[in-house]
Amino acid sequence: MDSFVNYNGKIYAENIVPVSYKNRAFKYGDSFFETIRTNGQHPISFPLHYKRIRKAMISLKLDLASIPTEKELYDQIVKLIQKHKIFEACRVRIEFFRAGEGLYTPTENKANYLIEISKLGYQQYELNKKGLFVSVYTEMKKTYSPISFFKCGNALHYVLAALQKKEDHVDDCLLINDQDKVIEASSSNLFWIKNHIVYTASVFSGCVDGTMRQTVIDLIKQSKHLQLEECTGASTDDLLNADEIFITNAIQGIQWVVGFKERRYFNYQSKELVKQLNQSVF
Repeated sequence: MDSFVNYNGKIYAENIVPVSYKNRAFKYGDSFFETIRTNGQHPISFPLHYKRIRKAMISLKLDLASIPTEKELYDQIVKLIQKHKIFEACRVRIEFFRAGEGLYTPTENKANYLIEISKLGYQQYELNKKGLFVSVYTEMKKTYSPISFFKCGNALHYVLAALQKKEDHVDDCLLINDQDKVIEASSSNLFWIKNHIVYTASVFSGCVDGTMRQTVIDLIKQSKHLQLEECTGASTDDLLNADEIFITNAIQGIQWVVGFKERRYFNYQSKELVKQLNQSVF
Protein backbone atom coordinates (compact mmCIF):
# COMPACT_ATOMS: atom_id res chain seq x y z
CA MET A 1 0.00 0.00 0.00
CA ASP A 2 1.34 3.44 -0.96
CA SER A 3 2.02 5.81 1.91
CA PHE A 4 1.61 9.57 1.84
CA VAL A 5 2.43 12.55 4.04
CA ASN A 6 1.21 16.12 4.21
CA TYR A 7 4.01 18.67 3.95
CA ASN A 8 2.96 22.29 4.45
CA GLY A 9 -0.58 21.56 3.30
CA LYS A 10 0.23 19.47 0.22
CA ILE A 11 0.12 15.67 0.01
CA TYR A 12 3.20 13.84 -1.27
CA ALA A 13 4.20 10.21 -1.64
CA GLU A 14 6.45 9.64 1.36
CA ASN A 15 9.51 8.91 -0.81
CA ILE A 16 9.44 12.29 -2.60
CA VAL A 17 8.85 14.71 0.27
CA PRO A 18 10.78 17.94 -0.51
CA VAL A 19 12.53 18.21 2.86
CA SER A 20 16.22 19.14 2.70
CA TYR A 21 18.95 17.64 4.85
CA LYS A 22 19.71 21.26 5.75
CA ASN A 23 16.44 21.61 7.69
CA ARG A 24 16.84 22.86 11.22
CA ALA A 25 15.06 19.89 12.79
CA PHE A 26 17.80 17.64 11.42
CA LYS A 27 20.68 19.98 12.28
CA TYR A 28 19.64 21.41 15.63
CA GLY A 29 16.51 19.66 16.82
CA ASP A 30 14.81 23.03 16.29
CA SER A 31 11.37 21.45 16.27
CA PHE A 32 8.57 19.88 18.25
CA PHE A 33 5.97 17.22 17.53
CA GLU A 34 2.39 16.40 18.44
CA THR A 35 0.91 12.90 18.50
CA ILE A 36 -2.84 12.47 18.02
CA ARG A 37 -5.14 9.45 17.98
CA THR A 38 -8.21 9.26 15.79
CA ASN A 39 -11.63 7.69 16.19
CA GLY A 40 -12.00 6.54 12.61
CA GLN A 41 -11.27 9.73 10.68
CA HIS A 42 -11.99 12.01 13.65
CA PRO A 43 -8.92 13.33 15.55
CA ILE A 44 -9.68 12.87 19.27
CA SER A 45 -9.39 15.87 21.64
CA PHE A 46 -8.17 18.02 18.78
CA PRO A 47 -8.85 21.38 20.50
CA LEU A 48 -6.52 20.31 23.34
CA HIS A 49 -3.85 19.28 20.85
CA TYR A 50 -4.13 22.50 18.87
CA LYS A 51 -3.95 24.56 22.05
CA ARG A 52 -0.68 22.83 22.98
CA ILE A 53 0.65 23.34 19.44
CA ARG A 54 0.04 27.09 19.72
CA LYS A 55 1.67 27.25 23.16
CA ALA A 56 4.70 25.35 21.86
CA MET A 57 4.95 27.71 18.86
CA ILE A 58 4.97 30.69 21.22
CA SER A 59 7.59 29.10 23.48
CA LEU A 60 9.88 28.44 20.50
CA LYS A 61 9.24 31.92 19.06
CA LEU A 62 7.77 30.50 15.86
CA ASP A 63 5.40 32.56 13.72
CA LEU A 64 1.83 31.52 14.56
CA ALA A 65 0.58 32.89 11.25
CA SER A 66 2.71 30.32 9.38
CA ILE A 67 0.62 27.32 10.47
CA PRO A 68 -2.98 26.44 9.55
CA THR A 69 -5.92 27.41 11.72
CA GLU A 70 -7.43 24.76 13.96
CA LYS A 71 -10.10 23.90 11.38
CA GLU A 72 -7.63 23.90 8.48
CA LEU A 73 -5.23 21.55 10.27
CA TYR A 74 -8.09 19.28 11.33
CA ASP A 75 -9.30 19.09 7.72
CA GLN A 76 -5.79 18.35 6.44
CA ILE A 77 -5.48 15.42 8.86
CA VAL A 78 -8.84 14.02 7.75
CA LYS A 79 -7.88 14.42 4.08
CA LEU A 80 -4.62 12.51 4.63
CA ILE A 81 -6.47 9.70 6.42
CA GLN A 82 -8.93 9.51 3.53
CA LYS A 83 -6.03 9.40 1.07
CA HIS A 84 -4.82 6.25 2.84
CA LYS A 85 -8.37 4.84 2.88
CA ILE A 86 -8.15 4.20 6.62
CA PHE A 87 -11.49 3.91 8.38
CA GLU A 88 -10.27 2.65 11.75
CA ALA A 89 -8.25 4.28 14.51
CA CYS A 90 -4.85 5.63 13.55
CA ARG A 91 -1.88 7.49 14.98
CA VAL A 92 -1.19 10.97 13.64
CA ARG A 93 2.20 12.58 14.16
CA ILE A 94 2.79 16.22 13.22
CA GLU A 95 6.34 17.57 13.20
CA PHE A 96 6.77 21.35 13.29
CA PHE A 97 10.21 22.78 12.55
CA ARG A 98 11.70 26.19 11.94
CA ALA A 99 12.13 27.09 8.27
CA GLY A 100 15.26 28.62 6.81
CA GLU A 101 18.87 27.90 7.55
CA GLY A 102 21.42 29.72 9.68
CA LEU A 103 23.54 28.35 12.47
CA TYR A 104 22.22 28.56 16.03
CA THR A 105 20.71 31.92 15.12
CA PRO A 106 17.77 31.30 12.74
CA THR A 107 17.36 33.31 9.55
CA GLU A 108 13.57 33.26 9.94
CA ASN A 109 10.86 32.04 12.32
CA LYS A 110 8.30 30.62 9.93
CA ALA A 111 7.29 27.03 10.74
CA ASN A 112 7.19 24.14 8.31
CA TYR A 113 5.14 21.09 9.25
CA LEU A 114 4.83 17.46 8.19
CA ILE A 115 1.89 15.16 8.98
CA GLU A 116 2.26 11.38 8.89
CA ILE A 117 -0.20 8.67 9.90
CA SER A 118 -0.13 4.97 10.73
CA LYS A 119 -2.97 2.54 11.32
CA LEU A 120 -3.67 1.21 14.81
CA GLY A 121 -4.86 -2.34 15.38
CA TYR A 122 -7.72 -1.45 17.70
CA GLN A 123 -10.62 0.99 17.77
CA GLN A 124 -11.54 1.82 21.37
CA TYR A 125 -9.09 2.28 24.21
CA GLU A 126 -8.27 -1.06 25.80
CA LEU A 127 -6.74 -1.60 29.22
CA ASN A 128 -3.63 -3.74 28.91
CA LYS A 129 -4.40 -7.31 29.99
CA LYS A 130 -0.90 -7.80 31.34
CA GLY A 131 0.17 -5.11 33.79
CA LEU A 132 3.38 -3.19 33.18
CA PHE A 133 6.57 -3.55 35.17
CA VAL A 134 8.45 -0.27 35.64
CA SER A 135 11.76 1.01 36.96
CA VAL A 136 13.16 4.53 37.45
CA TYR A 137 15.64 6.19 35.10
CA THR A 138 17.97 8.43 37.12
CA GLU A 139 20.88 9.33 34.84
CA MET A 140 19.19 12.49 33.54
CA LYS A 141 16.72 14.73 35.33
CA LYS A 142 13.94 16.87 33.89
CA THR A 143 13.47 20.46 34.95
CA TYR A 144 10.51 22.78 34.60
CA SER A 145 11.05 25.30 31.80
CA PRO A 146 9.13 27.10 29.04
CA ILE A 147 9.64 24.02 26.83
CA SER A 148 9.10 21.18 29.31
CA PHE A 149 5.36 20.84 28.68
CA PHE A 150 5.64 19.55 25.08
CA LYS A 151 7.79 17.08 23.11
CA CYS A 152 10.78 18.78 21.48
CA GLY A 153 12.57 17.36 18.46
CA ASN A 154 15.49 16.63 20.75
CA ALA A 155 13.94 13.74 22.67
CA LEU A 156 17.20 12.20 23.90
CA HIS A 157 15.99 12.15 27.50
CA TYR A 158 13.12 9.87 26.50
CA VAL A 159 15.25 7.80 24.12
CA LEU A 160 17.78 7.08 26.87
CA ALA A 161 15.00 6.22 29.32
CA ALA A 162 13.53 3.83 26.75
CA LEU A 163 16.95 2.20 26.33
CA GLN A 164 17.22 1.86 30.11
CA LYS A 165 13.97 -0.09 30.26
CA LYS A 166 15.50 -2.66 27.90
CA GLU A 167 18.52 -2.98 30.16
CA ASP A 168 16.28 -3.30 33.22
CA HIS A 169 14.03 -5.86 31.44
CA VAL A 170 10.90 -3.87 32.29
CA ASP A 171 8.07 -2.41 30.21
CA ASP A 172 8.73 1.26 30.91
CA CYS A 173 10.98 3.64 32.82
CA LEU A 174 9.78 6.46 35.03
CA LEU A 175 11.58 9.81 34.93
CA ILE A 176 12.62 12.07 37.78
CA ASN A 177 12.99 15.84 38.01
CA ASP A 178 15.67 17.99 39.63
CA GLN A 179 13.93 17.51 43.00
CA ASP A 180 14.36 13.72 42.63
CA LYS A 181 10.59 13.29 42.35
CA VAL A 182 9.13 10.79 39.88
CA ILE A 183 7.00 12.81 37.44
CA GLU A 184 6.24 10.80 34.28
CA ALA A 185 7.12 7.77 32.15
CA SER A 186 9.13 7.62 28.93
CA SER A 187 6.09 8.37 26.74
CA SER A 188 3.26 8.87 29.22
CA ASN A 189 2.03 10.82 32.21
CA LEU A 190 1.98 9.14 35.62
CA PHE A 191 -0.87 8.67 38.11
CA TRP A 192 -0.90 6.80 41.41
CA ILE A 193 -3.77 6.09 43.80
CA LYS A 194 -3.82 5.84 47.59
CA ASN A 195 -7.02 5.63 49.63
CA HIS A 196 -9.19 6.87 46.71
CA ILE A 197 -6.99 9.93 46.16
CA VAL A 198 -5.49 10.05 42.67
CA TYR A 199 -2.15 11.83 42.52
CA THR A 200 -0.35 13.15 39.46
CA ALA A 201 2.58 15.48 38.98
CA SER A 202 1.77 19.10 38.18
CA VAL A 203 3.11 20.48 34.90
CA PHE A 204 5.26 22.74 37.08
CA SER A 205 7.18 19.62 38.09
CA GLY A 206 8.60 19.42 34.57
CA CYS A 207 6.32 16.73 33.13
CA VAL A 208 4.69 16.92 29.71
CA ASP A 209 1.22 18.49 29.71
CA GLY A 210 -0.39 15.49 28.02
CA THR A 211 -3.82 15.76 26.43
CA MET A 212 -4.81 12.37 27.85
CA ARG A 213 -3.57 13.55 31.23
CA GLN A 214 -6.05 16.42 31.07
CA THR A 215 -8.85 14.13 29.87
CA VAL A 216 -8.28 11.71 32.76
CA ILE A 217 -8.08 14.58 35.24
CA ASP A 218 -11.50 15.76 34.04
CA LEU A 219 -12.91 12.23 34.49
CA ILE A 220 -11.53 12.02 38.03
CA LYS A 221 -13.02 15.40 38.93
CA GLN A 222 -16.44 14.08 37.84
CA SER A 223 -16.10 10.95 39.99
CA LYS A 224 -18.07 10.53 43.21
CA HIS A 225 -15.52 8.09 44.61
CA LEU A 226 -12.16 9.60 43.68
CA GLN A 227 -10.37 12.83 44.56
CA LEU A 228 -7.60 14.44 42.53
CA GLU A 229 -4.41 15.96 43.89
CA GLU A 230 -1.75 17.51 41.67
CA CYS A 231 1.61 17.54 43.40
CA THR A 232 5.35 17.98 42.90
CA GLY A 233 5.79 14.32 41.96
CA ALA A 234 6.17 10.98 43.71
CA SER A 235 8.87 9.68 46.00
CA THR A 236 9.87 6.04 45.76
CA ASP A 237 7.96 5.43 49.00
CA ASP A 238 4.84 7.07 47.53
CA LEU A 239 4.88 4.56 44.70
CA LEU A 240 5.67 1.60 46.92
CA ASN A 241 2.76 2.51 49.21
CA ALA A 242 0.27 3.18 46.40
CA ASP A 243 -2.78 1.00 45.81
CA GLU A 244 -2.62 1.46 42.03
CA ILE A 245 -0.35 3.05 39.44
CA PHE A 246 -1.25 3.82 35.84
CA ILE A 247 0.18 5.83 32.98
CA THR A 248 -1.61 7.73 30.22
CA ASN A 249 -0.97 8.96 26.70
CA ALA A 250 -3.02 10.03 23.70
CA ILE A 251 -2.49 6.83 21.73
CA GLN A 252 -2.93 4.05 24.30
CA GLY A 253 -5.19 5.83 26.76
CA ILE A 254 -4.67 4.24 30.19
CA GLN A 255 -2.20 1.46 31.00
CA TRP A 256 -1.99 -0.05 34.46
CA VAL A 257 1.22 -0.92 36.27
CA VAL A 258 1.44 -4.28 38.04
CA GLY A 259 4.95 -4.06 39.44
CA PHE A 260 7.56 -1.61 40.76
CA LYS A 261 10.52 -3.14 42.56
CA GLU A 262 8.98 -5.88 44.74
CA ARG A 263 5.57 -4.20 45.01
CA ARG A 264 2.52 -5.50 43.12
CA TYR A 265 -0.61 -3.49 42.35
CA PHE A 266 -4.31 -3.83 41.55
CA ASN A 267 -6.15 -2.24 38.62
CA TYR A 268 -9.71 -1.71 39.92
CA GLN A 269 -9.86 2.05 39.35
CA SER A 270 -7.86 1.82 36.12
CA LYS A 271 -10.52 -0.50 34.67
CA GLU A 272 -13.31 1.86 35.64
CA LEU A 273 -11.51 4.90 34.23
CA VAL A 274 -10.99 3.16 30.87
CA LYS A 275 -14.73 2.47 30.70
CA GLN A 276 -15.49 6.11 31.43
CA LEU A 277 -12.87 7.22 28.91
CA ASN A 278 -14.42 5.17 26.12
CA GLN A 279 -17.89 6.43 27.01
CA SER A 280 -16.68 10.01 26.78
CA VAL A 281 -14.83 9.58 23.48
CA PHE A 282 -16.63 6.97 21.37
